[in-house]
Amino acid sequence: MEKYLHKCLNSLIVTDENMRQLEVLVINDGSKDLSSQIAHEYEMKYPQTIRVIDKPNGNYGSCINRGLKEATGKYVKVLDADDYFDKEVFDVFISFLTEVDADLVISNYCMVNNEGAAIQMYTFPVPVDRDFSMKDVPKDAVNRLWHHGVTYKMEIFQKLEYKQTEGISYTDDEWIFKPMIYVDKIRYFSHNLYFYLRGREGQTFDPQVKKNEYRSRLVVAKSLSDFVEAWKDKGKDENMYFLKIKFISRIRNIYSYYILQTHLEDDLAYLKDFDIYIRENSPSVYEITDKIQNKFKVYYVRKWRESHYNEKNWLLSSQRVLYRVARLLFSRVLDAGI
Repeated sequence: MEKYLHKCLNSLIVTDENMRQLEVLVINDGSKDLSSQIAHEYEMKYPQTIRVIDKPNGNYGSCINRGLKEATGKYVKVLDADDYFDKEVFDVFISFLTEVDADLVISNYCMVNNEGAAIQMYTFPVPVDRDFSMKDVPKDAVNRLWHHGVTYKMEIFQKLEYKQTEGISYTDDEWIFKPMIYVDKIRYFSHNLYFYLRGREGQTFDPQVKKNEYRSRLVVAKSLSDFVEAWKDKGKDENMYFLKIKFISRIRNIYSYYILQTHLEDDLAYLKDFDIYIRENSPSVYEITDKIQNKFKVYYVRKWRESHYNEKNWLLSSQRVLYRVARLLFSRVLDAGI
């Protein structure tokens, strides 16, 4: 992250008064470039605010866990090293946090490319200038609320005894999911605070990296399904509604990838293992996933289960083979430019 770290850390340097309100923990996850050196330079310049924690590599979740262990503030927000804040807006944001008392603060964010040009802006149709709750967050807002747009009260993680999965990517799904069970009071900071870089080579959303990381997504999905099952009878209805919307959004992508895109038997074996896991351990989640549809209103997860779990059903098996042949022929037609 040495290429991006100066821009990231510079965006955290605000007015002296708010620097005294701010604690910046830079978690260096065993990097082998100049990231640690750069971070320590900022620590020396701003010792009352910035603290560098060098640790062995453990991937994203281990950085979150270490940061939560060390954090002492009332609120906590994650900033990835290749992203940055609008410095002036961040200064206002710190002042905003000193004036409110909420479990969750939602803020706007912007997706940008390598040149810093805006790709997409994310705003939220929720109440402004007053407290509100989960029932006031529309479904479309839930689907675009990711870690870039959330700031939590620290005590939520203490009540939850939160621990993020370590050693794999995509565990930010847990960050935007599990703490929501304890969110009652929400405030909206209606300014564009976070700038989220997309398109960096090697990023987890790089298509090739994404392909190789879907097994990690299955591990995280198990964690989320266990959480939904554990809280289904004790979580508030509005919080559980949020979690189910978020879960369906994520799990639909996983089933779609394995069933409709890859079609590889080795990959489908991983999906089948996951599917059996939720059937046995999270029946409420299994029931939810059985209702997943594609854009043509086909219950493709249900169809896949019928064919994949009953290999003697020659009709469904034949349909599956014919579908693959037709898809292959269609791809060859496109390649030929016909």
